[in-house]
Amino acid sequence: MKSIIIILSILFTLGLISSCQKETYNLDTAFSVPKTQEEKIELLNKINEAIQKEPGNMESWNQKGIILASLKRNEEALDAFKKAASINPKLAMNWYNIGYMEFLLGRKEEAVKSYDEAINRNQNYYKAYYSRGLVLSSLGKHEEAIQSYKESVRIYPDYDSGWVNLGIEYSTMGNYNEGLNSYEKALSINPKFVFAYYNKGLLLTILNKFDDALACYYKAVEYNPGYEQAWGNMGNLLSNLHRYDDAVVALNKAISLNPNDEDYWNNKGIAMTGKNNMDSAIFCFNKAKVINPNNDKTWYNLGNTYMGMRKSNESMESYQRAIAINPSNDNAWNNLGTLYLALGKNDLAMNNYKKATQLNPLNKSAWYNYAIGYFKSDKYDESLKCFEKALEIKPDDAGAYYVMACIYSIQKNKIKAINSLKKALELAPQYRERARSDKYLYNISKEIKFLKLIE
Repeated sequence: MKSIIIILSILFTLGLISSCQKETYNLDTAFSVPKTQEEKIELLNKINEAIQKEPGNMESWNQKGIILASLKRNEEALDAFKKAASINPKLAMNWYNIGYMEFLLGRKEEAVKSYDEAINRNQNYYKAYYSRGLVLSSLGKHEEAIQSYKESVRIYPDYDSGWVNLGIEYSTMGNYNEGLNSYEKALSINPKFVFAYYNKGLLLTILNKFDDALACYYKAVEYNPGYEQAWGNMGNLLSNLHRYDDAVVALNKAISLNPNDEDYWNNKGIAMTGKNNMDSAIFCFNKAKVINPNNDKTWYNLGNTYMGMRKSNESMESYQRAIAINPSNDNAWNNLGTLYLALGKNDLAMNNYKKATQLNPLNKSAWYNYAIGYFKSDKYDESLKCFEKALEIKPDDAGAYYVMACIYSIQKNKIKAINSLKKALELAPQYRERARSDKYLYNISKEIKFLKLIE
């Protein structure tokens, strides 16, 4: 074999489910809150005066809670709402507002109980079911969250936010069809609902329906041009599809909206690497590094780019820095191993590949590179075992089958060599030209089956 391609695992990772955006909720009130801090303080003073005159006025306590919440004085707001509930414990809204503040203060279990109290007092309180769903979701109780959201949309079928959050929960649980149905229901109610388009785009990406996902992101930014997350995800997806010019346009828009988001700079750097514009890629990664010098992914991306520029020292330093920040970064271990292998430091390379596969047994690239390392050391049985691991993860890897054919040929196992080569050529006919003159296939080069394969 004249050359063996060592795969670099430059990953273009999407946030997907973890970046779903739920619609939030507010205090349940028709009370108008002033905009300026000064006006809020002035109104709070007036409310306090009213309470001094009439301490049993529930409405005044609720208004006080609302103003305090708007001033981020959450503990005081909670106390005010509790006072309102003590005056009238039968009013569902009072318990709803208590639950809202408890959730803001991180008291999630207490918030669920408060929403339950609100629901006990008003079985048709769809906002309470919805808000309880938010809290249950944040607690990881997704099945219960689904039931709570379902109750909210049963009571109020046109509740678009309820349908979106129901879709998110279904997606989180892997029930993708129900997730899509929920998003589509939300959009049938509100065709300009950007959260629905955004989350539907995430789910369609998971389902590999990339054109449909892009259409959703385009709709989201059409109705809200300032929706930075939609621009960012659009850029990531376009980059994954190797549409690097379009990706850069989308990511530039995201960066213009939020120049301090390291992920946007990182992803733009990846797109620039795809465009083979290495200097611009380095610039982007350095911008991300300034924002957060302790992001291992930034150093990993720098390592990949420097390796592509054949700057071994800079690449090695970047990978090592990524590993120092995050010792569990299996891709950094893998690519540092590839760099060591290219520099002739085979023992170091093999230690790195071993570490990468231990950290992530599903890292196909690491198993492939591990196999190549063994191949270069003439440890053919070990190499075959690593290729088999790689093929368990990605059964259509033509390169793995091709190198396995070379190994079997070296071992004079002609049947397995020809079968592996046949599989490689079925998956990637371009290997045919290499096979015609590959020295590692010499032991099968006179076989009739081999000659038919390379015709």
